[in-house]
Amino acid sequence: MKFFHNSIILDVPDSVYYPEEDSLLLTESVKNMATQGVACLDVGCGSGLIAVTMAKKGATVTASDISKEAVNATRKNAKANAVSLTATESDLFSKISDKYDLITFNPPYLPEGEGDEYLGEIKRHLVGGKTGREVIGRFLKEAKAHLATHGRILLMISSLTGENETIALCRKYDYTATIAARKKIEWEELVVLEILQDNK
Repeated sequence: MKFFHNSIILDVPDSVYYPEEDSLLLTESVKNMATQGVACLDVGCGSGLIAVTMAKKGATVTASDISKEAVNATRKNAKANAVSLTATESDLFSKISDKYDLITFNPPYLPEGEGDEYLGEIKRHLVGGKTGREVIGRFLKEAKAHLATHGRILLMISSLTGENETIALCRKYDYTATIAARKKIEWEELVVLEILQDNK
């Protein structure tokens, strides 16, 4: 299925998450950060919307996803949109070795059982464990080794994930989290957290 956003055209396979409101909010949030020469990593790249957007801004981009189909889609979509990036099949940071100025992640963030009446088939891409924070916790723990000294993370969550609980989870792993963007949609509020290492 085709997806269109500004000048970007993506081909999204059925097995890969089709960009929704969360993808668009995170994409808007990266635009002023992923500038020329900034080293960026998009974890859970899906069909490549965020990675391609950052590459179009002149950033040096690595995209990763646990899904081989997503990685292949991102590679093809980068080529189709005339940008250069590296796409790697990786479970979070398992195949990532470098450090980055900006790491973006639109994780599976919904608690089990949430959104059943609204989400249908796409729900399988969005469930992040019992609380919705299990994958996020793993990500935060592992991300520190891959952040440059003054690097930052942009993390997408939902009000259903637990905003205060996720910020507390950031503190647990010695980060400071602030709200970069938020948007109310039909059954939840989408929130982008900007996360910095807490250099005490």
